[in-house]
Amino acid sequence: MIDRYAHMRYSAFMNRAIEAYKAIGEETRLRILRLLRLAPGELCVCEVVDVLRKPQYTVSKSLTVLRKAELVEERREGKFMMYKLLHSPFNDKLFESLDRLPDPDRIYEIDSRRLAERLVLREKGKCVITCR
Repeated sequence: MIDRYAHMRYSAFMNRAIEAYKAIGEETRLRILRLLRLAPGELCVCEVVDVLRKPQYTVSKSLTVLRKAELVEERREGKFMMYKLLHSPFNDKLFESLDRLPDPDRIYEIDSRRLAERLVLREKGKCVITCR
């Protein structure tokens, strides 16, 4: 007998890949990953909000999707939530592919400039300013 549902059962790797690609399939989440790729280590959610100029709710929701897809990890540092890329062989290949995306609207270039401007406000390499 042929298993009619065999196509619905994927390997753990396949499920993980599907979730990762679904997670990056939205502008804000894609821009967040590119920012984290440029960041010297971690970024505070406040820094991401300021760079993207999106509401904190939108950024936090997007970061939650990326965390659940195991693309980023978070940690609390006092009143700040810090985020960084979660490295694995699969994730690293995915992150590398982001570097090759075209930037016809120059939004990634603008994000990069804003990130550099925002990081200057750190004290001793740490975020000290909440969202503006």
